[in-house]
Amino acid sequence: MPRRRNWRNALLGVSVALACSAGANGQTSPRVATTAEALVAAPVFFQGKHVAIRRSTVQSAGVTELADTAKPVAVFWRERPSSGSDVEVRGEFWDLGRLPKDDPRLAGIDLAPLLQATNRSEWPPRDRVFVILNATTVESPLPSDPSVRTLALAPEHYDGKSVTVVGRFRGANLYGDLPVPVSKSRWDFVLESADGAIWVTGMRPRGKNFNLDPTARLDTGHWLQVTGIVRNGDPLPWIEATALAEAAAPTEAVVEVPAPVIREPAPAVVFSAPIQGDTDVERNAPVRIQFSRDMDPKSFENQIRVAYAGGQGAAAPPPFTFKYDEGTRALEIKFNAPLDAFRQVKVDLLNGIVSAGDNQPIAQWSLTYTTGS
Repeated sequence: MPRRRNWRNALLGVSVALACSAGANGQTSPRVATTAEALVAAPVFFQGKHVAIRRSTVQSAGVTELADTAKPVAVFWRERPSSGSDVEVRGEFWDLGRLPKDDPRLAGIDLAPLLQATNRSEWPPRDRVFVILNATTVESPLPSDPSVRTLALAPEHYDGKSVTVVGRFRGANLYGDLPVPVSKSRWDFVLESADGAIWVTGMRPRGKNFNLDPTARLDTGHWLQVTGIVRNGDPLPWIEATALAEAAAPTEAVVEVPAPVIREPAPAVVFSAPIQGDTDVERNAPVRIQFSRDMDPKSFENQIRVAYAGGQGAAAPPPFTFKYDEGTRALEIKFNAPLDAFRQVKVDLLNGIVSAGDNQPIAQWSLTYTTGS
């Protein structure tokens, strides 16, 4: 399978919370127009999103995949694809290693050729193998005068060229339209239109009758006309602005291709240490709890309860701290002092704890164990 050079690992620490934020004026895009390079570089950001990619596909070892990507992005069609080179591939993007093998989205999909070709038939680790599910194609010819959406889809075709586009001012990525900053100056801002977005650098966002602050949500929603030079970056493009002006909102329609939506299963606890009913547990041992899905780290606040059980008096356990590790989906609870000897300890996780992205609550869960001497 053809591959391109590896992208920077630093791009993997993208904020999922920003990605799920609502847009200005309460609007959200039904799809994200982007590039294959951005998908591979920031898979956490795009996980579960409907994406549009302007990239040809190739067949290799019985697998259809996007051509010329740094890591494999397999495509599983919902409809027979259109022929020709000027087409968009649209579908749901998933990092296969972040899904369980029995995930309902994968039902009926033959993954064996992909796993054999990419990971010796083993289930891949995270950030290694990606899929686009329920994929369709639509015709996507490139105009001579591009829009923001066109630049988001095919920046390589306009690299180094002067363009003029119109889009909505979104501040310094205040709504999570893009996975990473370009970090050119303190005045960098995002321009968004339809289901596409692009960074703008080189000029402070002010001019006749407008003076916008990239850090203020109050200023977002203004429409600007931006003239500048397109730079195709690594992995995101940007416009190096030479002129800014106020503009009216364009009438840019996005062709909708509905795809079936399958809700992810509710999160659950899959492992704990100590285990349920364990005895003679060290008094200063931490409690480790692992989950079936990525969890929202902020939701653990005030949703963990620890107490002595068994009617052994009113004394309370010592205070504790907790930390959630996104990489292992594990919560660790540490006590500030050793627990009492020979006491039954009960740990409760309340249903205010939710999964990342879709905010599904975990069913209330309890662990009871007994300390040793």
